[in-house]
Amino acid sequence: MPKHKRRYPVLNALKGRIREKETSYRELAERLGIAANSLSDKLNGHYPFTIAEAEALADLLDIAPNDVVYFFMPAYCKTQHA
Repeated sequence: MPKHKRRYPVLNALKGRIREKETSYRELAERLGIAANSLSDKLNGHYPFTIAEAEALADLLDIAPNDVVYFFMPAYCKTQHA
C-alpha cells in the first residue's frame, strides 16, 4: 500500500543530528518504543511526531530546549526568518 502524500516537512536537520550522534534509526526507535519503519516515516514527513516522541528524541539526541523548534518544525523556522 503506498504512503499517503507527504503532509509534513522532511526533518533533514534531525537526520543530520542522528548521524552526528552516530546512532541508528533502529536504536532510536527501540528507545522510543516504536518501529524503525515508523521512525523513518516520521523523519521523512509522512507522519507527525507526537509531542512525547519529540521530547524523548530531543533528550536522546541532546537537543537543547531552545533548539527543538529548529529540528522539529523547520517550516516554522523558515517563516520566522524570511
